[in-house]
Amino acid sequence: MNKKSNALSIIVWIVSVVVIVFFLAGYLYFHNALTTTILDAGKSLNTNIVNITDAAQKTIVPVNNAMNSLTWISFILIVCLAFGTLIENYYIREHPVLFFVHVMIVILRIIASIYISNFYEDFMNNSIFSSSLIQFTASSYVVLYLPYWVAVIGIFGLILLVINASRDPELRVGGRL
Repeated sequence: MNKKSNALSIIVWIVSVVVIVFFLAGYLYFHNALTTTILDAGKSLNTNIVNITDAAQKTIVPVNNAMNSLTWISFILIVCLAFGTLIENYYIREHPVLFFVHVMIVILRIIASIYISNFYEDFMNNSIFSSSLIQFTASSYVVLYLPYWVAVIGIFGLILLVINASRDPELRVGGRL
């Protein structure tokens, strides 16, 4: 098993949250722009052979409407990754003495997530993707309140880490923890 426990799993979760939100919001933005461009091009190119607007209305517009489900899919991915982090912390066995080291690591992750959350808020208000990022309400909520999420996941991860360590007979000294 991985001996990195809570230290690396929270970093992976933070990076995954930011990548998921930015990637899916960018994908949604560019797909909306592409759909609008194709529809506008079809209106300006009036040919009797091919009706581009009709073809785009029948094929690309339904796909573009279905892309709006990415807003909730991103939130589901983020929550599943958070539960995966907690489950990973439950199955890792480390000595309880390292609990204080993990507390310090969680505090450092909270401080780092404050900067990420502030960057995201500035990016959400002043970027070309702001129209797409606003649609990601639940995922944006997670990123905007990332320090709280990191604190909750980190604390519960530490609790699960200690619970599992207390059940491990190899970590007990003289039959007692």
